[in-house]
Amino acid sequence: MSLDELKLKIKEEIPISSVIGHYVSLKRSGTALLGVCPFHNDSKPSMNVNDSRKMFKCFACGAGGDAITFVQKISNVDFVEALKEICQKTGINFESYQEQKKSNPKFEMGRKILTKAAQLYRKTASTHKFAPYDEFIKKRGLNEEIAATYTLGFAQNKSSLYEYLKTIPDEKERTFAIATAEELGLIKRDKHNSEAHYDTFRDRIIFPIWDQFGQVIGFTSRAIRDDQKAKYMNSAESFLFKKNELLYGFHLAKNAIREKDAVILVEGNMDQIALYNNGFHNTVACMGTAITMFHIERLSSMTKNIYLALDSDAAGFKAMERANSMLAEKGIVAKYIEFSPQKDPDEFIKAQGVLAMQEKLDNAVPAFDVLLSKLIPEKLPEVLDRKLELLNKAFEVLAPLKSHLAATERVVAFAKRLGLRSEPSQIVKNYQEFLAAIEAKEKNQARFQPKPKIEMMEEPLVNPEYLEGENALVEFSEHKLQSHSPSEPHKKLTKTEKLVVQELVQLPALFSESALAELLDLVTSDEVKKYIVKIKKIILEIDESEYASVILNLTSGPDYSADLKAAASSALFNYRIKDLDAKTKSRILSDLKTKLQMEQLKHKKEELKNLQQICETDDEMTKILLQLSEIEKNLQALKKNKTVF
Repeated sequence: MSLDELKLKIKEEIPISSVIGHYVSLKRSGTALLGVCPFHNDSKPSMNVNDSRKMFKCFACGAGGDAITFVQKISNVDFVEALKEICQKTGINFESYQEQKKSNPKFEMGRKILTKAAQLYRKTASTHKFAPYDEFIKKRGLNEEIAATYTLGFAQNKSSLYEYLKTIPDEKERTFAIATAEELGLIKRDKHNSEAHYDTFRDRIIFPIWDQFGQVIGFTSRAIRDDQKAKYMNSAESFLFKKNELLYGFHLAKNAIREKDAVILVEGNMDQIALYNNGFHNTVACMGTAITMFHIERLSSMTKNIYLALDSDAAGFKAMERANSMLAEKGIVAKYIEFSPQKDPDEFIKAQGVLAMQEKLDNAVPAFDVLLSKLIPEKLPEVLDRKLELLNKAFEVLAPLKSHLAATERVVAFAKRLGLRSEPSQIVKNYQEFLAAIEAKEKNQARFQPKPKIEMMEEPLVNPEYLEGENALVEFSEHKLQSHSPSEPHKKLTKTEKLVVQELVQLPALFSESALAELLDLVTSDEVKKYIVKIKKIILEIDESEYASVILNLTSGPDYSADLKAAASSALFNYRIKDLDAKTKSRILSDLKTKLQMEQLKHKKEELKNLQQICETDDEMTKILLQLSEIEKNLQALKKNKTVF
């Protein structure tokens, strides 16, 4: 069975409300279900979920689509991962829908070896014949239940995994397995015997590491003796293990994160285990690495309430500053928890207890307030220039928030703490000037880039010559798209291109118009063109009653961007079978054409203005001014609905 079959099963057999209901509380209103939209700061139920249409639509922010699109968006995952997540929540066996012929043999072998290795290490630990493991578990206050939950294991001082791989009966498969295990870094080739290998992890406590679905993809290990070179040793980076993209314990925490609408971010594996073991199930760890944009994207897609509970040392504080800045760029004001005199959450809970940890969470303050307080010296300076220097440092701290109210209010409050007497409006104005200077500095960096060649426009921006005939649209589009590779990332759709998709999907009668080829010629997105061509090809082969279902199925696959899916889904939600007279169809296409022409001209105008900032000769400036004048004339003509091309 294939993933296409799984997609159809989810769409046709599982009510969309039963999928979305795992993430958002829904209440019935007539024939539809309403819920608070998770994709914007929704203060009232703005999201409509319709089982009969198999779609959701937010009438506030415009988000919409099918069940798969919803999971992709809320969990920040790709198409296949969204299918897996839905399967987990609905009891479908995802593996049975995998197309074996398309699977990567090395990938599949790697997963098998990692799973077997985790079982082997766990089985060894469960014998309780190895004192270092039992002592570690006791010292950390862990019981057998939590050890089983995390599949904690022990690697003996011998090559148990390699010996197991050597027992594989089939020689070809055995050779392949050993080579894959070596590539994963689980075993190493013996320097003294090129035909032999030994286990990488020996005499170590083993912590399996999982992806978000609970599949083992690597290991962290802890030394049991002081003479071992590395106290902690991780799996090597490989085709399965990418440390900077991992959040330890995420597969265990993700449901609790959604339920509590909050996440606690810690540094180490043991910090995550300790908090989870004490009831703080919405905890994940970045495994001691620098917090990356991948971590920020994944967590901010699930909740805006983020607690930075990192180590109490200087490195932990620096990591907090960086994470706070990255989150601020997304408009999120994170909260900070400090654990000194204990060094981390694990030690704090052991020393202070669960109630103290909960109190820390309840009383956590925004990280920005902590950072600003550190700027204030014990004795305030009396000299005005020193006070202004401190205010400027506060501007730097708050800059990632830009002009967000959370920034401007703090700027004013900080100025008062310094004893500055300026009006709040003046303080905010100075802060905005500071932001403008940063933005200008970033733009000026373009001066150091190779300067684009400036040329006069010898051809009109819009090509007036179009193909004619019944198959003109398909022939034209396929010619334009023949160099487009499906593997290339999709360009972000413009506002008007989204409108084109919405109008065409919502009004399929427009596909029969010959003027559609002229419209398509103005669309710069290959993705939109390809999509329109596909609909054009199938629209005459289906009944009107099948239209919405067929188009939704076409759109929901992995081939299209979130922008296009949202535009098409929004149109389908409002789709009604209706006939249009020739005059109406002509007017709609003409309006879309005008909007695309204006958008194209405005884009070119913006490019020329940027070039104007860096031109160095009078000749170059003259060329730009002439082109800007021509564009402005064309824009004015379009506004009056008169073409001059």
